[in-house]
Amino acid sequence: MERKHFWAIIPAYNAESSVGEVIERTKKYLSRVIVVNDGSTDGTEKVARSRAAEVVSLPSNRGKGFALRQGFGLALSNGCKAILTLDADGQHDPADIPKFLAAHEQDTQAILIGSRMAQADRFPAQRYYSNRTAAFFISKALGQYLEDTQCGFRLYPAGTLRSIPLTTSHFQTETEVLLRAVRRGIRLSSVPVKNIYHLNGHAPRSNFRPVVDTFYICMVVLQSYLKLLK
Repeated sequence: MERKHFWAIIPAYNAESSVGEVIERTKKYLSRVIVVNDGSTDGTEKVARSRAAEVVSLPSNRGKGFALRQGFGLALSNGCKAILTLDADGQHDPADIPKFLAAHEQDTQAILIGSRMAQADRFPAQRYYSNRTAAFFISKALGQYLEDTQCGFRLYPAGTLRSIPLTTSHFQTETEVLLRAVRRGIRLSSVPVKNIYHLNGHAPRSNFRPVVDTFYICMVVLQSYLKLLK
């Protein structure tokens, strides 16, 4: 497989303590690593550049979805074939990247979503139950069961992503892309990945806001139920 056209997109907000290691480990598998610095106020940009990542810096914090959309636009306009996304906080193990590449070889049109359910016991209780609830309702809206709808460790084929208009800007963007994909007959498939909730003895820092972001996700699911999402 020719990997030079496979890009890694890492949205990052105040992740100076973890983004460097994520970049270095990702570069073992993919040479093109783009960090979208989402208005960080710490040394995220400096660390990312020191690890030879390409950096897109936003002047203010716009949300994970907006950062992803900026990364997607850059990659798609420069001839990439597929985009792999992973978080900057260390919750996703780059050693799982070969699993995505192998699954992509088997189905080059499907969106591949990481599933942490084989290690579900590693979730903090609150996150486990919120993830299970989200998976239930989003799977209903999708018309198919998806084990882990909230995992941001994914692979998007470029052609598939080009066909999906995205309008949201926060954590609901990763739900929006799934809902719009199934309306276009695009296949979704799960890839088993490690579930990391402790990085070097410390819990990875998450920017997910339980109340606000859950509300945004519920709204995009409701739009799908009402057939307002095309």
